[in-house]
Amino acid sequence: MRRPSPERRRRRGAVVIIVVWSLGIAAMLTASVQLFATRQAMLGHDSVHRIQARWAARGGIENTIAILGWHTEDPVPDDAFALYRDLAFVSRAPLHDASYEISHHVRGRNFPGPMDEHSKININLGNVPLLELLDDMTPDQAAAIMDWVDEDEDPNMFGAERDHYLANYSYLPRNGPMRHISELELVAGIWPDFVRGEDFNLNNRLDPNENDGPRSFPDDNADGILDAGWAQSLTTATVDHGSTRTGLPRIHLRRAEPREVMERLGVTEPQARRLIAFGRVPENRLEQLLVVPLNQISPTGQTTGQQTPDPALEPLTREQLEAALDELRMLPLHDRQPGRINLNTVDEDLLRRIMEARNLPTYVADELIYLRNSRPEGITSMAALLELTDTSSQLLQALTELFTTRSDVFAISSVGRSEVSGLEVEIVVTVDRSTVPVRILEYREQ
Repeated sequence: MRRPSPERRRRRGAVVIIVVWSLGIAAMLTASVQLFATRQAMLGHDSVHRIQARWAARGGIENTIAILGWHTEDPVPDDAFALYRDLAFVSRAPLHDASYEISHHVRGRNFPGPMDEHSKININLGNVPLLELLDDMTPDQAAAIMDWVDEDEDPNMFGAERDHYLANYSYLPRNGPMRHISELELVAGIWPDFVRGEDFNLNNRLDPNENDGPRSFPDDNADGILDAGWAQSLTTATVDHGSTRTGLPRIHLRRAEPREVMERLGVTEPQARRLIAFGRVPENRLEQLLVVPLNQISPTGQTTGQQTPDPALEPLTREQLEAALDELRMLPLHDRQPGRINLNTVDEDLLRRIMEARNLPTYVADELIYLRNSRPEGITSMAALLELTDTSSQLLQALTELFTTRSDVFAISSVGRSEVSGLEVEIVVTVDRSTVPVRILEYREQ
């Protein structure tokens, strides 16, 4: 056989090289396409799982809002804990390829359901000495908080007003009620660590990064107990005189008609007219009915001085008094005042500290704790304060300025989880059920 010529051999070698390069490029292109497709598929699966987790968390929020709205329109007046049992019942549920769980952490324990914001003190109340209540608050911080919320421009001793913020910051004090607990961090001399403690995302949960010591932010002592700083005792979200025992909107006493007061409270026409006269005096407070009998209120609604009992007017019975406290309000519905503390859900240690800060007898805190713990239904009305050992008008008035028996604002932390990949999405919502439909005050996903 004749050997190929050198020129032909060179041509064959070039063809082999070209074929090898072509195969290599084709393999690279194929691998790139496969890698891109794999990544796209993984991203697609991740998106699907995230959507599953997100809507599972949203489902938990909607279930909780539905329960809150139901209890607002159709309440259980004789059981203060009925709402909390129903909230716990819907606090977790399996869904299609996903699930959700709602809980909050208090003193080393996880509780099903949302956090009751009325178990805290509304910092806008202004009738609780914060310096005496919070051990780690300094006099200059307490004074700066007072200057932040008051309407004047005159700084308190150790406080800070407009001039200080103009010189040191790029904003001014609000000079009005705070709108969120994190707003405390804008006050001069207050750092986030004071407000948030270990709960840096303010979700009322003990997250893994909040219980691992110095390994991840934030710093914590890894003791299994969430130290939420000032936020575990303070709030700005609660509202006063919201939901009622009948599910109907409260009656604005200053503009009420005798007939609607009679029908709602079960009182006589003279009693209804005297209540309306009482409501039209701007200085009067609804809770004064606990200490001032109706027949000792003058026809003009005055409660000052020693009024001679009116023999033609019967005092309110216990049932009528409870209805009056739960169904009436002195201010218009749009005038939303800071909410008071719920006697049924407030922490026992916080309750005792409040008593000490207000210079009230500490044994009263023990009586209130016994009163709520000795009844399966809890304290259903502020009229139950008449059962205390000391029922002096000064004590009852001080207690009614601080406490209530019904909560309207709740912080919901709902964690949705995809059962396929384990991916989780958390939604934190603060809701207000004082009006129907339930209002969302804050919404954030994390």
